[in-house]
Amino acid sequence: MRKLGSILFCKRIFVACLTLLCLSATAQTNGTSGETKKLDIDRLYSLPWLIGTTPKDFVWAKDSQRVAFLWNDEGTNFHDVWITDVGSGKPVRVTHMPRTEMPTNPGIDVAKLEQVVAAETDAGVSAITWTADSKQIVFTFKGELYKVVPGEKEIRLTATTGAKSQASVAPRGNRIAYLSAGDLWIAPLDGSTAVASTQLTTVAKKDVGVEEFRWSNDGESLVFIESDETHIPMRDIPDYLSEESRIVPVKRAFPGEPSAYRRIGFVAAKGGEVRWADLGGSPMDQIFGLSWAPDNKTVLVDSSDLYVKDRRLLLIDPRSGKSSLLHEEKDPKNVTAEWWSEWAPDGRGIYFISDRDNDYHVYYTARSGGEPKRITSGDWAVFSVSIAPAANAIFITANEGKSEERQLFRVPLSGGKAQRLTTQAGTHSSEISPDGKFAADVFSSDSTPPDFYLTRLDASPAQEDSTRQITHSRLPEFDQYHWVSATYVSFKNVRDGTTLHGRLTLPPNFDPNKKYPAILGSVYSNTVRNQWGGRIAHPTWGLDQYLAQQGYVLLNVDISGSAGHGKIFRQRIGLDYGGVDVEDLFSGVKFLEGQHYVDMQRIGMWGSSYGGLLTTTSLFTYPGVYKAGIAGAPATNVFHALTGEMQTMMAPQDHIEQYTRSSAFLKSGGLQDHLMLLHGMRDQIVLFKDSVTLTQRLILQGKDVRLTPLPNAPHGWDTEGMAQTRYAYHQMIDYFRQYLGQGPTP
Repeated sequence: MRKLGSILFCKRIFVACLTLLCLSATAQTNGTSGETKKLDIDRLYSLPWLIGTTPKDFVWAKDSQRVAFLWNDEGTNFHDVWITDVGSGKPVRVTHMPRTEMPTNPGIDVAKLEQVVAAETDAGVSAITWTADSKQIVFTFKGELYKVVPGEKEIRLTATTGAKSQASVAPRGNRIAYLSAGDLWIAPLDGSTAVASTQLTTVAKKDVGVEEFRWSNDGESLVFIESDETHIPMRDIPDYLSEESRIVPVKRAFPGEPSAYRRIGFVAAKGGEVRWADLGGSPMDQIFGLSWAPDNKTVLVDSSDLYVKDRRLLLIDPRSGKSSLLHEEKDPKNVTAEWWSEWAPDGRGIYFISDRDNDYHVYYTARSGGEPKRITSGDWAVFSVSIAPAANAIFITANEGKSEERQLFRVPLSGGKAQRLTTQAGTHSSEISPDGKFAADVFSSDSTPPDFYLTRLDASPAQEDSTRQITHSRLPEFDQYHWVSATYVSFKNVRDGTTLHGRLTLPPNFDPNKKYPAILGSVYSNTVRNQWGGRIAHPTWGLDQYLAQQGYVLLNVDISGSAGHGKIFRQRIGLDYGGVDVEDLFSGVKFLEGQHYVDMQRIGMWGSSYGGLLTTTSLFTYPGVYKAGIAGAPATNVFHALTGEMQTMMAPQDHIEQYTRSSAFLKSGGLQDHLMLLHGMRDQIVLFKDSVTLTQRLILQGKDVRLTPLPNAPHGWDTEGMAQTRYAYHQMIDYFRQYLGQGPTP
């Protein structure tokens, strides 16, 4: 066995640093001692990022000696291909792809400032994979495929029109399959110039196309999912930034309208006729997974009805297209589908994630049928699984011990006690090597921004060389600032006594004898996590740090529907958006009231999307409790939600009362306090029209509302261009400062 290099001195420094970070988290601070720089929103949301660039998309070579990933060491948003080997642990840059030019000194020149946005949002390389012989890396850049031998120049593989995506190398043979213009294509990897591709499928009409595929293990066939959106209604999105105002038609179904139809097809890698599978059920059934059996004679399909109430594990014969039911689970109260399934290495059974008992765990069902066997068990949840046949084990990410953490564990293939492999308190997201001996682990915590750590899985976690930090992403400037860390609390729902979990951030130099303003937010599900920033869907870590250092107490609440607290807790949200979840947040306010250091006359709230629904409904339902609220892209009309929300709300035709009760705009008359609506005018997820409608209602009702439009923003209004992010966050800060004040009072 080839062991990790012996760098004990560096390792001791690494362990010491981690120890200091843990101590700093306990002390509620992280930063250099003595005088520190003052946090500033403009610096927090300018390139290069103070916390650097998070490494991502880890792909192991077959020999388990090298891992490729996307990263840069400059703190920008542009990604190149990097590799490291398990011996040296040194990150090596493989590609140097051309970047969008960043203008110097743009000043107030609008054309140059737009170019700045283009450069800031240039993400560079978007996907990577090793060739079958692990000698080359294939990657996607600006919609085209390239390959590179580490240490040599990149070679462009494709030169046709249409963006390429989901490139996947055949398990055997020197070929690659990919998607382009809705079709499945295949190309050889030989040679040093662009190659001719072969089209395996032919899209029959517009709005129909392949959305994902899988190679057979012998590289002779592919199975794919075709999506048909021809029947989905068109919605008009106004565009005011073009030379003339225009209407942009967008495929967009509302709950109760038809969603995409899907079917499964098989095609030979050499081309030929497509064979379609007969899955039974409805064409709108959802497909969560495809997996070839080790002998390539059967495909496992993980599917369910549109509402995720009836899950079915199906076995498909690729030759005939006929299906048989292996396992079925029905739960009329189910609202989530965090499912996974995969063949056992010997092909005699299936491993799958299910919450058939208290929470998500791993089960095994034999191909011959029978009652599923529990592989993992306990009062905790499994979030991801990786099977490692060479190690005779499965590796899981779970929250055993503390609900806010995500740790890596090993479990024998036959089941048994989970052995914890990671030690640092926080969130671990790991990619396991083929031999099961290493993990490429992205780790972060409340006090540690994310970075790549290489973990030996065949060593004791207590060994000094079991974990090494590979990337060092954060800038030296990071340590010149004072950072605060969160603590974790629990309290009861004031209506029914359900235990709730919270993430509490106190200002630096906190004095319990003073009274502080408090902000709940950003409110959403799954916000109570020990990871950098708490909720990573939006870059709120900088805003949170800034607000805390301006003297605000911050509280996040894992509302009903959040993961990691049991099935019953998730199912509380069924048919009740804006109901039990709003009560959970109100219970957070009551918790703050009991701490005595919060000024109950200065409580604020903010959230985006579903969090905007929570914010508006909270202000409408509890007038006088929240002095001010900010709702970003608020989903105030549930009748206009995405069809995926029917997992929670079912179809409106059968649940008019529940949809009406959950639609915040119909409760607007209850507003007595101050409300800002912040919304991107190019939002196709939550329509800008809904915020305009709510604003007009509030104007007619004589309420205090401020609509802040973001003309160029899609749904992710704080992730698309930093000028826009800075502007939006400044608006929010000024609004809270106006109505909540700033800092403590004696």
